[in-house]
Amino acid sequence: MSDESKKEKAHLEDEVAVLASKKILFEAIEKKASDILIEPLFDSLQIRYKIDGIFYRVHQLPLELHPRIITHIKAISNLNVAEHRLPQEGRFRLKKLDGKDIDIRVSVIPSTLGEKVALRIFDRENVELNLDKLGFDEVSLKILKKNLKRSWGIILICGPAGSGKTTTLYSCLKFIDSIEKNIITIEDPIEYDLYGINQVNIDEKVGLTFASVLKSVLRQDPDIILVGEMRDTETVEIALRASLTGHLVLSTLHTTSASAAIVRLKDMGAEPFLIASSLLCVCAQNLLRILCDCKEHFETSEEIIDLFNSYGINIDKNTPLYQKKGCPNCNHTGYKGRKAIGEVLEISPSIREIINERITERELQEFALKEGLRTLKYNALEEVKKGVTSLEEVFRVLE
Repeated sequence: MSDESKKEKAHLEDEVAVLASKKILFEAIEKKASDILIEPLFDSLQIRYKIDGIFYRVHQLPLELHPRIITHIKAISNLNVAEHRLPQEGRFRLKKLDGKDIDIRVSVIPSTLGEKVALRIFDRENVELNLDKLGFDEVSLKILKKNLKRSWGIILICGPAGSGKTTTLYSCLKFIDSIEKNIITIEDPIEYDLYGINQVNIDEKVGLTFASVLKSVLRQDPDIILVGEMRDTETVEIALRASLTGHLVLSTLHTTSASAAIVRLKDMGAEPFLIASSLLCVCAQNLLRILCDCKEHFETSEEIIDLFNSYGINIDKNTPLYQKKGCPNCNHTGYKGRKAIGEVLEISPSIREIINERITERELQEFALKEGLRTLKYNALEEVKKGVTSLEEVFRVLE
């Protein structure tokens, strides 16, 4: 093959890679995927989309396309196309056919079979920052809103990765935002640009950490501070003390229940008296997939009735419960969309007292239940009773 033919072939392969990349991106957006994985296998290039919290394989492309697709994504993300040994992170903006922008966050890591790319899609049209529309039950929502109107203290949003904590935090900010308030956020990374709110992006490479930025932010006379995540003891200490000196602080922790968050703060070295004095409430949350309209009724067994009754939810054999079926409208998954469920633990005077004692997560949970805490499991089963989701989904997410 002549040099000219080789150049022509390489140019054609580049064009194919660019077209394949565009198809992958626009198809994922159309399917409302939150993430894309581009993964080299032994014999092919695997493409997976994350839809409603679950990854699905949608394409297997020729392995020859792998290096060219990776190079194209690196190029549009302003990454080093010649670096294949180290992880890289970047982002780019994609314009949809209707002219609206989509933000894409890119992570590239080296694997034994070649570089793997993870793309996180931020489609503002699919995210409505409205507390009333996230899916929380009325009781939990009322407690959360009441505490958001306080002028000082700390509110924690908890949950595992991918449980919608950031969306809830931003929705909280939108609920309390006003021209009279000085609001500053400290994030890593900034996921959505909020109009009229000062946002700071962490960069640990240059010493811009949560703790160092938080110290400087306190000199800016803020009313409300959002700390993206409580990662270390220093950040926790500063945030707790800031909440005691006239600031409302919002932040997150990676715990699966509200009571676990209080124990985690103690484990991170926070003084119990500081936690008891500053904490207003803790909201633990997760996301449940919503049954598609093709859902079908199933017969309620005695075992299921006993399960609901054990949580104080009354059902009988005549209560209609639903399970997934699958149709073209939901890509035969049986689900379409997700909603948040939460448990909100308000720090009452009696709970403040026991925080100062040596108490386990289970003991704290039992005490909170006596005070009327509606747990994640309780609220999830309520959604099953309403026909919104399935028992299978509740067990998948919460067991």
